[in-house]
Amino acid sequence: MRLHQNMDSLNVYQNYKKNLNVQAGVLNRISTGQKINSAKDNPNKLGQSENFRMQIRGLQSAAKNVQDGVSMMQATDGDLETVSNSLVRMKELTVQASNGTNSIEDLKVIQLEIDQLKKNIDNTAKNSDFNGVNLINNKFVSNNDNPEYKTCMIGSNAEEDIKIPMFNITTDALRDKDGNNPLSEVDVTKVENINKNLSSINKAIDNVSRVRSRYGAIQNRMESTANNISGSIASLEKADSIIRDSDIALEMADYARTSILHESSTALLAQTNRFPSDILSILQRVK
Repeated sequence: MRLHQNMDSLNVYQNYKKNLNVQAGVLNRISTGQKINSAKDNPNKLGQSENFRMQIRGLQSAAKNVQDGVSMMQATDGDLETVSNSLVRMKELTVQASNGTNSIEDLKVIQLEIDQLKKNIDNTAKNSDFNGVNLINNKFVSNNDNPEYKTCMIGSNAEEDIKIPMFNITTDALRDKDGNNPLSEVDVTKVENINKNLSSINKAIDNVSRVRSRYGAIQNRMESTANNISGSIASLEKADSIIRDSDIALEMADYARTSILHESSTALLAQTNRFPSDILSILQRVK
């Protein structure tokens, strides 16, 4: 008589172990909500996902830079609006002073307000600040037609940047069209200065308007870039989700299937393990 191994029991045991491993993987995917929890789960897809996530992080940093840039443009425009309002008031007072009906005392009173407006312009320009950056009090700019520039990154790759001009909006830098007669020297107490005064003020108003227009255009570009970045991030996150995230409904169905297989394997294993006992019982009877 020949005795052989209980191959049925071994086969059932192998299937039992396989189902246990599959079920453990399903439980892991359900508990973490991710299909890929380690490199061995899917090396190729993991590489794709990590690449997506690297791009997402870069774009998120770029989005923050752009939002900071937009905030800086908004803060600076608020300061420029204050300067513009002061200049408009200076023009009103200068025109008022030139009507030929004012006494010397009247002109001195008007000049007091003009001096206060000039001080307000300088204070606004010098105190303009966004996180330590001042765009309208650059001491290296003597002519606002030739500003200095500051680079701001608006993307996640090299050369994805924007040049932000930096001006000098102080009363010493704001001059007439020939670069003479600074705003700081506007004096309505001297009637002969009327044309010079108006020339300086008009040029200053024009300068500030053009500066605001340039910053407005930059802000529009930044906001458009922010929208594009937001769309790119959403697309990448969706692609990453398809790779990484578990389909919980599908995983639960798979868990139910593996549970049934596990229970059936357990029952079969118990049944096949009875074969040796049955054979021994038969042999004992033969004796």
